Amino acid sequence: MKLFYLILLLIITIEYIQSKETLHRTYIVQRDNVIQKNQLSAYTVYDSSGKNILYRLKSTSTDIDTIIVTDHPAKNMVANLEGEWAEHTFNVTLSIYDKKLGKWIDGNIRKDPSSAFDKYFIFWNMKHLKTNGKIFSSRVQIRNTHQKELLAEFRRRYWHSFRNRQFQLKTYSSEYPDIIYFFILAINDHRIQIAESK
Repeated sequence: MKLFYLILLLIITIEYIQSKETLHRTYIVQRDNVIQKNQLSAYTVYDSSGKNILYRLKSTSTDIDTIIVTDHPAKNMVANLEGEWAEHTFNVTLSIYDKKLGKWIDGNIRKDPSSAFDKYFIFWNMKHLKTNGKIFSSRVQIRNTHQKELLAEFRRRYWHSFRNRQFQLKTYSSEYPDIIYFFILAINDHRIQIAESK
């Protein structure tokens, strides 16, 4: 009987190891301000230690909501997001600078209209991604639409802290720019803040 349990434990351990995705990068994303009426949050992106700043997401909200991403410490603009992601309206375009190609590549993000929970479809550089998340879950996953490969996931680090909310963002592939995941995190967090403020 003990041999049976040992074999079962070995099989479960092997299955678990094989199911684990290969971690590519880990970021800590810090919300820098508390949302006010008609205001978007700003974010700072740190490395996995939470000490070294890699990017800043600066936001403005006028007729069009905008997020500009700058690298740190050079402060070069490397991406931008424009559109509306207010309560009922969702129309977002993005542009990311590709260093290898030396040009800007455009894309867009759409909300899944059939989902009660905020799920998104991302189109960038002729590729399709989507988010998977569940109501009342702190984790959101981003997957390749066709292969269903896990590309990234993020979750809130401290549920008790609403003022300085932090997220842990893990990426599992270098196929897409990580900035796409920063944008999804910012949009998702903004819409949750709006819902919580009601």
